[in-house]
Amino acid sequence: MVKVLHCADLHLDAPFVCGDAMKSELRRNELLATFSSMMNYVKMNGVDIVVISGDLFECANVTRDTVAMVKREFADNPFCKFVIAPGNHDPYTPESVYCKTDFPSNVYIYENTGVSCFSFDELNVDIYGYAFTDTTLEYNPFKGIKPKNPARVNILLAHGELTSSGKGVCPISNDDIKGSEFDYIALGHIHLGSDVERLGETFYAYSGCLEGRDFGECGYKGAILCELEKDRCELKSEFKKLRFCKRHYETENVNVTGAQNISDILPKVKEIITEKNYSRDALVRIILEGDVSSDLVVSKSAFTSLEDNLFYLEVINKTRPFYDVEKLKNDPTVRGAFYEELLPMLESEDERTREIACFALKYGLSALGGNNVVDF
Repeated sequence: MVKVLHCADLHLDAPFVCGDAMKSELRRNELLATFSSMMNYVKMNGVDIVVISGDLFECANVTRDTVAMVKREFADNPFCKFVIAPGNHDPYTPESVYCKTDFPSNVYIYENTGVSCFSFDELNVDIYGYAFTDTTLEYNPFKGIKPKNPARVNILLAHGELTSSGKGVCPISNDDIKGSEFDYIALGHIHLGSDVERLGETFYAYSGCLEGRDFGECGYKGAILCELEKDRCELKSEFKKLRFCKRHYETENVNVTGAQNISDILPKVKEIITEKNYSRDALVRIILEGDVSSDLVVSKSAFTSLEDNLFYLEVINKTRPFYDVEKLKNDPTVRGAFYEELLPMLESEDERTREIACFALKYGLSALGGNNVVDF
């Protein structure tokens, strides 16, 4: 069986944001290290082909050192084929890395939006794909395209967005996949990744990114190992998801209804961190929810003790203060006047308006009470 490693959306040299400049720079360097780890896996496990379905680089930020490192990694494994389909963040243009760099002979790069094929006769594999030549591509280039030789293992690299609307970044429909007759479609663009699924006779999946870069990319990240073989046009296949990421982002909602002070909140946050076994490889966002005492003040410093066991901890306070409404209505001071001013918004039918008014009331009354409230 031929071994194919499917990865995408590496975004090498993309900036990371995790609330700390030094940690953000460390994360950027860790992404490069993760790429090297993946390349070492490829070499040690006899992977025949690595397919990269778009956005290998973050073209706006890529450095010469990173390009040189990538070239070294490719050259150090001359028995492996590396096939690259430039995506919307690293399109193939006259000024792109792909045009200006002399890559090793075992690297194959699609150059335009027309679907073309790299054939590897010794492996009985044909790999089709296309390149973004700009940051946008409003149609699906492989729509209606079918592999030429059904006796080969036929793989398609497609950077785009699975959608039923026909709109988006290179919109791809289920019908496009089902009618394609490819054995495997290696998708890129969606960083969360997906399981390997099947439509008709075609397997397909998003590999997801190699390292999450923010809390919109939670969970473990990596690549997909595909083992494929054709026997009289019949496909034999095995798929395995591999973790390569050094760290992972996670978001947890914690209901703290009834909390009177910070000591009521800390145990609940600690419990979720312990329960999920989050450690130094985790960047965790805690979202506090629920109705709490109006006197409760949540500050970042209160969670310092919990940060020691994590790489990064972020707390977002979305709790709602519980007030004695009658007392506020009858309050003759500026507190009562402030409440009356916000009352139409607090009673609005629009949920977002009520939410804004609630936060305004919380921080306004806290400020009038002389409290220093820190919002994350």
